Amino acid sequence: MSKEKINIIIIDDDLGIVESLKSFLEEECNVEGFTDSVEGLARLQEKSFDLLILDYYIDKLNGADIVKEIRKFNNNIYILILTGYSESVPGLTSLENLDIQNYCEKTADFDKILIQIKSIIKSIKFFKDQDTTGGRLKQLRKVNRLSQEDVAKYLGVQISSISQYESNLVLPPTQNILKLAKLFNVTTDFILCYELDIRKN
Repeated sequence: MSKEKINIIIIDDDLGIVESLKSFLEEECNVEGFTDSVEGLARLQEKSFDLLILDYYIDKLNGADIVKEIRKFNNNIYILILTGYSESVPGLTSLENLDIQNYCEKTADFDKILIQIKSIIKSIKFFKDQDTTGGRLKQLRKVNRLSQEDVAKYLGVQISSISQYESNLVLPPTQNILKLAKLFNVTTDFILCYELDIRKN
């Protein structure tokens, strides 16, 4: 799993919720919080975030308005609607009608909210790892049941080089990318994350 911290933004008019979430998440994530929807939207346009935790009822803009605005300039951010009004903002309807990825009811059991958020963070980290050259090399090596030592011998490099490739500390030189594409029967574009298909035609 990547050690790189993911970026989270919280927009909720309840400062207590914002501060509580920040205190629980700051150790493993970069977290920013806003109680004003306009300020939060402005920040989303300035910086790239991985996850938005969004209250539905905030101020003059509600969750639907904010999601609509965000999707005009960002289709990649993962959005979790967090609401205390499940009767007027039902989960299934929200997931079907809003361009969001998850829904959570505010509850007195704060641990339930944290468990859901932490599982989302874990998923985001997992998929971020897959979308790097290092993540793909690690994935291909495991699918082909090869050790780092096997790949190192094939390339004629030290095991530490393979570890650096897979940790995204060093990008393999072009010659090694060509060799790795041949070894794993994939395109060089797949290894470099320019395409999604894992296998050559």
